[in-house]
Amino acid sequence: MSKIDLHIHSIYSDGDNSPAQVYQLIKDKKIKTFSLTDHDEIMGTREMKKIVDADNSDIMFIPGVELTAKVDHGRMHILGYDFNPDDETMIKVLKDKKELDIYNFMLQKDLLTKEFNISFDSEDIDNILARVGNIGRVDLALLLVKYGIVSSVKEAFNIYLNPVYEIVRKNKKGLSIEECYNLIKNAGGLVSWAHPNSYAKDEKELEECIKYYKSIGLDALECYHIHIDEEYRNILLRLANKYDLLVSGGTDYHGLSVKPDVELGTGINNNVNIDELSIVDHIKLKRISK
Repeated sequence: MSKIDLHIHSIYSDGDNSPAQVYQLIKDKKIKTFSLTDHDEIMGTREMKKIVDADNSDIMFIPGVELTAKVDHGRMHILGYDFNPDDETMIKVLKDKKELDIYNFMLQKDLLTKEFNISFDSEDIDNILARVGNIGRVDLALLLVKYGIVSSVKEAFNIYLNPVYEIVRKNKKGLSIEECYNLIKNAGGLVSWAHPNSYAKDEKELEECIKYYKSIGLDALECYHIHIDEEYRNILLRLANKYDLLVSGGTDYHGLSVKPDVELGTGINNNVNIDELSIVDHIKLKRISK
């Protein structure tokens, strides 16, 4: 069985492991096809490509990214696959987007103080702002854990960060769905809707979204994910077939700090164990034809 995991994060977003450490885990877990999909950042995927190329193994690496789009409800994450990681426009846009992410981060930090009387040492905040890579809500969650305010990242989101996010949603800055699609497409990549259940809560909304997203360039649906149950997955698979979309999937692995119950390559209690995906077959044929 050739394992596939197309949803993985590194230290360049909110993961625990460097690209080199992720790659060693990939080899240890005998995963044959994988993608590094850091949030709004491709430094890790560029580094990973060099590591995999130098290793000259039979492991298939697919450059990836997980873009965050500004929406009026839920969460909209958009996966980009098999794009040119040296695309100058993508590099520039994501560099500029980091400034927007810092703005959003500070908005939420200030609201934690205003709404919950929670504040952090300036040194901790400065260290986050100076870090290479993506900056986001997980950084605030980890501070809440560090200060003993909550016991886990999940608790931090449930009690504090999700309510704060809803307050700042209208004022936060970011890319639109269309801008995210264009960024990936113009770099030669494929667009997949990440964990659609975090945005579309029922089948009617899901299908309406798919119709529009297909018209602007959607290529695939992430049907396999740790938080997609069998019922929702079957709906996704049916709609992928109906609208001639490819299927993607992965564990959304971060490491022990953020998602300690998620194993690379298998998810939570083996709930994401993939050995075949149509998006991988598509990319293989695309590469052969070049």
